[in-house]
Amino acid sequence: MAINGQPQDTTITQRLVGAAAAYGCRPALVGCRSEPPYSFADLAGTVQRAAAGLAWRGLRPRDVVGVYVPDAASYVLACHSVSAAGGIPSPVSAQLTVPEIAGQLADCGARMLLTAQPLAATALAAADRSWVRQVISFGEAPAATAFGSLLGMGSLRPPSARPHELALLPYARRADGALHPAGLSHLDMAAELSALSAAADIGTQDVVLTAPPAGDGRSYSTFLDHALLHGATVVATRPDELAAAATEHHGTAAIVPLGFDLRDAGPLRLFAVAS
Repeated sequence: MAINGQPQDTTITQRLVGAAAAYGCRPALVGCRSEPPYSFADLAGTVQRAAAGLAWRGLRPRDVVGVYVPDAASYVLACHSVSAAGGIPSPVSAQLTVPEIAGQLADCGARMLLTAQPLAATALAAADRSWVRQVISFGEAPAATAFGSLLGMGSLRPPSARPHELALLPYARRADGALHPAGLSHLDMAAELSALSAAADIGTQDVVLTAPPAGDGRSYSTFLDHALLHGATVVATRPDELAAAATEHHGTAAIVPLGFDLRDAGPLRLFAVAS
């Protein structure tokens, strides 16, 4: 049985790596100005190399890894590198306190945490209160391993997975005020992407401006994956720079937090992240 022409055991990360063959040198991911953009081929290669580095550092299939990062570029790289190694990303909201982050990491049993500046100091403080033993950072951060050091261990192709196995482990805040796991299976994620594909017309002609990770990561992950799987260019930007980035990068759409007011958006199509 297949979903949208894809076998049920094909993960979103496998689909993204496969899309690189079709989109090749097209720009996929634009991060901070000091770093060159990733083409689709670059993105796929980096994800597979980082997966090998994570496996060399002890990540095993079905291990949960915390993802606590400040922008869309590092979010995509972190989540898909973990998935390509067979692990389960657990997005950590930037709005959480150190005790809440530590509680989430302890509850899901994470032994690794991926982060980036300016969140690295908070990530290390939370790691000290949990079972996390390795903190890996995009860019330099004291007491953390640089993400770039993962890339010299060869390459690892994303493995297949059973449809009902856990693929993403966000934590949602319930009415009692506490954080609770709200995991998604590979089948769940494929269904959400299928529904979004029918509602959101994003394609190779689009440049999608993307605010920092919002909410528990569920909708955010789906929107980013949808854009990349359809060949769009994803540009990571701060909320206060969205209008300027739209002009600089000729943006056509934007992924923003629910309720965000982007004045002078012009022709930008706005997609609000609900969770």
